[in-house]
Amino acid sequence: MRKTLLSIASLLLVAGNINATNIGYSKDEISRNNVFRLGSTEKQGQAMRLSHAKLQALKGKTIDFAEFVLGSKNVTDKKMHVFLTKQLDGTPIAEGTVEVKKALSKIKWTLDKPYTITGDEDCLYVGYTTEVATTYKVLMSDGSYDIEGCNYGYKDGAWVDTYGMNKGSALIFVNAENVGDYTDAIIAQSNFEGYYKAGDNCNFSACFVNAGTTDITSFDAIVEVGGNKTTQHFADLSIKPKEGYSFDLKDVDTSSEGEQSLSVTIANVNGAGKETDTSDNSVSANLFLYPKTMERSLLLEAFTGQDCGNCPGGHLNIEAAIKKTEKNVIEVAHHVGYKPDMFTMSEDPTYIFFYPNMSSTFAPAAMVNRNTYANVSTTPIVSATDVNSLLSTIYYADTKEPYVSLYLKTTLDESTRELNVKLYVLPHKTVPHNSSIFNVYLVQDGIEARQANGGDNYIHNRTFRGTVTGNAWGYLVKDIKAGQLLSWEKTITIPESIHSSYYADETKNNVEAVLKNMSVVAYIGEFDQNDNNKHTIYNCCEARLGESHKQTGFVKPTDVNSAEAEQSVSIFVSNGKVHAGGAYDRLQVYNLAGAQVENADLTKGVYIVKVTADGKQTTKKVLVK
Repeated sequence: MRKTLLSIASLLLVAGNINATNIGYSKDEISRNNVFRLGSTEKQGQAMRLSHAKLQALKGKTIDFAEFVLGSKNVTDKKMHVFLTKQLDGTPIAEGTVEVKKALSKIKWTLDKPYTITGDEDCLYVGYTTEVATTYKVLMSDGSYDIEGCNYGYKDGAWVDTYGMNKGSALIFVNAENVGDYTDAIIAQSNFEGYYKAGDNCNFSACFVNAGTTDITSFDAIVEVGGNKTTQHFADLSIKPKEGYSFDLKDVDTSSEGEQSLSVTIANVNGAGKETDTSDNSVSANLFLYPKTMERSLLLEAFTGQDCGNCPGGHLNIEAAIKKTEKNVIEVAHHVGYKPDMFTMSEDPTYIFFYPNMSSTFAPAAMVNRNTYANVSTTPIVSATDVNSLLSTIYYADTKEPYVSLYLKTTLDESTRELNVKLYVLPHKTVPHNSSIFNVYLVQDGIEARQANGGDNYIHNRTFRGTVTGNAWGYLVKDIKAGQLLSWEKTITIPESIHSSYYADETKNNVEAVLKNMSVVAYIGEFDQNDNNKHTIYNCCEARLGESHKQTGFVKPTDVNSAEAEQSVSIFVSNGKVHAGGAYDRLQVYNLAGAQVENADLTKGVYIVKVTADGKQTTKKVLVK
């Protein structure tokens, strides 16, 4: 299917003078929204690169001036250093100093001596550097799709390719004289990332730019997935210079789960042998197809308060949004963001971190998978007074990869109120983020209590009752690799009632912890304690107390079976004694020297515990504090 895009680049575009050609990758649209800076140093800069093949097409043509657009005029001494060079860190062919009089408009640099392209150059760079205070953004792009190897930025003392930064092309233009017509296509950043399941009809598309001076009327797309190659032919087109073109990939085999290599090559543009430069016509990526049975859930964390008069309406909006999406959404309600109340727990203020302004919070609000959907908000938090914003955020979160499947097991002794929680995390794919966290929430439904605009008998559901881990953020894990099972276990005693951390008088405002109305919610996701836009919940699941939930995508390879067998007996320490949950035949405790010790009044230290059940032995190290 053909789609004509907004122009995302233009190389050798015919200018007003019939004998002059404007060389550049930018679509020449200036917008303050596309101003940015790179790195932490005051020195900033941008450059555009012309490849060897393109320079061969320009052989004998003369470059006499260049133009640049800056995002700020507040540069040091109102000056910028401009250059034409074969190497970004080498000696320039030509250079100069230009006065910066105005931002967001073209600044012209006329070369003292025009440069004639020989065609033998490996490449040429045209660019600038300047000094600007860190409070100003001076770099400028067109906000289009990225083009690999064509645009560079100066970041922390080095030039870096801005491909993948989602900035688009630098607003840099070079004037060349008497350039003839020719054909050229250049592949643009084609995003094949997404959440795909094996066997599903997956929609993949690629795009390229008409970077020549004539219309593109036909081309072939050679698509290779997992070693299987197909060719799609496109004809009767009229892709103008300055235009981009997007097309869907057909006959992509998605029957096999796991990682699949994908490549797309644009060939035979306007016929075989017609294209000037084919070196930039290909893009490659790795797809990952999750199991057909893959189950993923989205974590919606609501922010509410008993004194919030708009919150009952917000609760209804959240309920309506979840129902309309038909996605598997698990809701947890934090009583923070308005005022502390009888449900506010000690962990709750930590999550104010996700608000746009931590000193100016609001309710009702919500976040989904802790993702920031830029079309709705600058941080993960969105207002729950608008159903459409909630819907958009849920749909956006659902496009992200889940990476892992979860297996949550709980056992409950109602007489002692002891709850044992086991969490198994099976990564299907190596997680690209270095730092991740997992956590387990305690949640309660059916609590009858006061609510502004809801009366004294309002029913509070999905109420956060603290973490099983005892930590607001949970536990940090690194280097989550495909197939490497993670496991965690803890036993807690649930009190008869749970008291808000924000009321000093513990005889009041106690909320009865009704076991049958309680559940645990486990999740794992990306974590960055310094940036609230770098959080993503990969997957989550929920189990009622005493029950278990194994996500359907949690397959059972040998290592998982072994891990489950090892963890079949729950072992924990309480009051200086080792205990084992469930039925077992024998429990033995040894010190690190290998000597068996009596399992009573154990001193502080590490011990080795062996439990035999049904002829199988489980061995585990325990710490007595």
